[in-house]
Amino acid sequence: MARFTLPEPCRPRARAGLTTGLCAAMALTAACSSTYATGRANPASANSSSSPRGTAAAGTIRITGAYLPQPASADVAAAYFTIEDTGDQADLLISATSAPAAQAALMHESTTNGAESMATLTGGLPIPAHGQVALAPDGYHLMLMSPATPLKQGGIVTLTLHFQHAGTVTLKVPVTSLLSDAMTGMPGM
Repeated sequence: MARFTLPEPCRPRARAGLTTGLCAAMALTAACSSTYATGRANPASANSSSSPRGTAAAGTIRITGAYLPQPASADVAAAYFTIEDTGDQADLLISATSAPAAQAALMHESTTNGAESMATLTGGLPIPAHGQVALAPDGYHLMLMSPATPLKQGGIVTLTLHFQHAGTVTLKVPVTSLLSDAMTGMPGM
């Protein structure tokens, strides 16, 4: 494993509160920098964490690297994973549900065109034949709206994904530490 040295502002000092906040911000910034220019996460870095990740399959659809960082807000949470279509025919992720974990599971896309914005995907998420789509921070993701109970690290959320051709896929998604997921995107980790 590569050795990681904390940047100078993160080394212990008398101003521990400021240092802790600065380090957390740096970790989150580093996590966001592991995305391609298109805003899609690098699947290699998204799946490289030592924490458990959910997987599932149906037909030619393979889902890997599923995780849900413990949300900072009790109102929403985001699930991330990679969908691969190994078949000759493209598929479409039509919808998702997470009952009873949350009232709704909505597919969103985050974009940064001068300002950050997020939009609900209408019409589904196309999955190309012999290709993959990463749901990751700063790109496509699945938003869980109004979770029924607080989502805590170590828990599991069951998602039901509905595909046009592959049908229904049940995916067990572990709730992970927000900080450990942010650190995954840092070079040398």
